[in-house]
Amino acid sequence: MSSEVLNDLCFADFEFTCGFYDDKARSELLSVGLVVCDSRYNILTTYYRTARPCIRRKLTKQCRKLTKLTQEEIDASADSNEVMREVLELLKQFNIREIGVWGNFDRPGLLSDIRQHARADKSASAVSLVLKLVRDIQNETIKKMQLPQAINIKDLASAFDYVPATGAFHNALTDALALYTVEKAVWTTDIYQCGKFVDLKQQRLDKIESDKRAAEQKRRDLTMLIPFTEKETEFFGSLTAESDKNDYLRLRFRLMNMFQRFPAEERFKFVILHAPRRTKLAQVSKYDPLKYPGADVSEFGRDDFDSILFSEISRKLPAGGR
Repeated sequence: MSSEVLNDLCFADFEFTCGFYDDKARSELLSVGLVVCDSRYNILTTYYRTARPCIRRKLTKQCRKLTKLTQEEIDASADSNEVMREVLELLKQFNIREIGVWGNFDRPGLLSDIRQHARADKSASAVSLVLKLVRDIQNETIKKMQLPQAINIKDLASAFDYVPATGAFHNALTDALALYTVEKAVWTTDIYQCGKFVDLKQQRLDKIESDKRAAEQKRRDLTMLIPFTEKETEFFGSLTAESDKNDYLRLRFRLMNMFQRFPAEERFKFVILHAPRRTKLAQVSKYDPLKYPGADVSEFGRDDFDSILFSEISRKLPAGGR
């Protein structure tokens, strides 16, 4: 969210109910925090209010622990639609036409809050208007920072020496101020002069590389879950093209993965679909031929899986051998 787009800027965070089995489908707004600043990132005002859910008003233990909100605070709060009317008045005062948030959590949460109002036969018109203004600015900021992947706002803000006044994150205003801190640093300073940020970025790069190596090793280990048979060793050694060897190992990985996922299953189906050609693996006990009309199907077990490997790889080889 750069000053080229808006004069006054707004950064926000929304906290929602949590701890239910269907949080994503039925979350409701608990609090909102806003930071409004000018194009030079001078703070003009902040806003914070809690909101009372209209369906599930009792906070779960997980929610109380995460947000530090109390049931008394929530019970004394106004409905989220009333809170959002205040938000709209504030945005109008500063001519704010866009609300920047971090990540793809806030829009689905607000949409769910609207749905819960509909269930309770209550208006959510103000919540709907606010939702239209909310924009996830995480990707463009990550790109500007040249980070390999998204990093949570807590770690990023801490790298720029942000310390919450409340002492903890997951407070809507605290997190909105954290987002403001990051955006101000990214768009007004040379972040590569910040040692903590440089260290954080390198740590993430190192972790990505470490995770990649671990995943590759795990894949190799699973590929060799069952050691090569003598026939496999001979066949694999006869392959001259590196691409054929890689295809062999990829298919072997898929077979071994099936064996590991379904340890009680002894027989499997190898399904070849056409137009375009692609292959699938299925348990014999769950195989439904009606799902694969016109497919070529072979059956194999744990003791003769190499036959599938030989036939599939041989199919790709030039006529006359390997």
